[in-house]
Amino acid sequence: MSPRITMALAVIVALVAAYIFAVDRPMAQRAEQAKHLIQLSKDQITGVTLDSAKGRVELARRDATHWELTQPVQVPAASFSVSDLLDALTGLVPQRTLGGAGSDLSSYGLDRPVAQVTLRASGGRTVTLQVGKPSPVATAVYARLVPGSSVYLLDSSIKDTLSKSATDLRQKTLADFANADVQKVRITSSKGLLVVDRLGADRWRIEGPRAWPADDFKVTDLFFPLTTSEAKKFHDGVAGPATYGLDRPAVTMELVLRGRAEPLTALITRRGKVAYAMIAGTHTVLELDPSVEAKLAPDPIQLVSQRVLPYNAQDLTAVVWRRGGRSLEIRRQGPGFTGGGLSDKDISDMFSSVNILDAEKVEPLVSPPSGPAAFEIQTDGAADARFLVAFYREPKGGWLAIDRALGLQYRLSANALDGFPQAIKTFVGIAPPKTAAPAAPKTKPPAPAKPSPSHQGK
Repeated sequence: MSPRITMALAVIVALVAAYIFAVDRPMAQRAEQAKHLIQLSKDQITGVTLDSAKGRVELARRDATHWELTQPVQVPAASFSVSDLLDALTGLVPQRTLGGAGSDLSSYGLDRPVAQVTLRASGGRTVTLQVGKPSPVATAVYARLVPGSSVYLLDSSIKDTLSKSATDLRQKTLADFANADVQKVRITSSKGLLVVDRLGADRWRIEGPRAWPADDFKVTDLFFPLTTSEAKKFHDGVAGPATYGLDRPAVTMELVLRGRAEPLTALITRRGKVAYAMIAGTHTVLELDPSVEAKLAPDPIQLVSQRVLPYNAQDLTAVVWRRGGRSLEIRRQGPGFTGGGLSDKDISDMFSSVNILDAEKVEPLVSPPSGPAAFEIQTDGAADARFLVAFYREPKGGWLAIDRALGLQYRLSANALDGFPQAIKTFVGIAPPKTAAPAAPKTKPPAPAKPSPSHQGK
């Protein structure tokens, strides 16, 4: 096939793809959207009023993802529950359209709807959906839109969708935020002050004289109970925190959140078998499991990363191994690393092993071991990539790694370093050097064959 034909076919394929994405797909999406009973997008809706046998519930949008219950009580709404409600309503497709109801609404039970929802949208638009009695010939109910005159058959599940009480839709946890939005955690408790700062997507640092590196999962677990522990009971309209002992809380947790001007402050205290909690500035107290108090006030050492060399890989420029006055140095060169006489595979295996070198236990350093270390590892680069760790053999097996700058010691199992490449293990003295295979013994060439008698004399 000639290059000209190939180019022409490529142009045709590109034009067809462009038509599909620019014309055909949007047309199909518009056709699908036209089938929906309520012609509003979820993002357009700013307010909701539900009327059912459970009473009236009113919701107002607070921002792109959060909602507020405004009636019968003013409290935060559960974002996921409201989102599911709006998905169900904006996705409604009638089973059948029956035509105009005229003045005979009672035939469909629409003179006194069993449930009703009013959606308020940006621009002042309002749409009301009324649900009447069940159809005698299908698992459906009669419904209509106001304004509008047509009667529709909708799946009977719409009755359950609209039969939501304030309890069903209210936020049942102390707070609602994304873990990725937390930039700083500040905890005051009987254990003192604990402050943890976010350094990156999965990097945290515990403030203090030593600035300990914190484990991402442990820090996330620290404030996880605020968004996951559901209340056993709510006390709304609380005039002041003193009624529940929250004027002097056992734990105060302040969270600096991205996009929020003021910190979110949670107050928690335990009384008997109940932990009372509230967000400062609100008027609702939640009863939570009493274990929440202890979870929110750990000792700082419990949050420390168990990774022995917790450097930021992006800022790393060198790794140096030292033993007995000798050094083996690997330095960044372009996008990769080189040096120490190591192959690319050895260097790759070395980093793979260093990155998962986790201690079984991390402790504050009390008194460093006496005597020289078996070997040391030093990493270099930007401030968050500089670490120096000395490794000592434990008398009963295993390894003790010491970071004097951080004031931490790491206890590792005896086989913790087994995954390192042979060249590294040989250098630090935990594996004998490879010996060359013995050469095969030299053999004398076979003697030439003697001529047979029949050939002698010829």
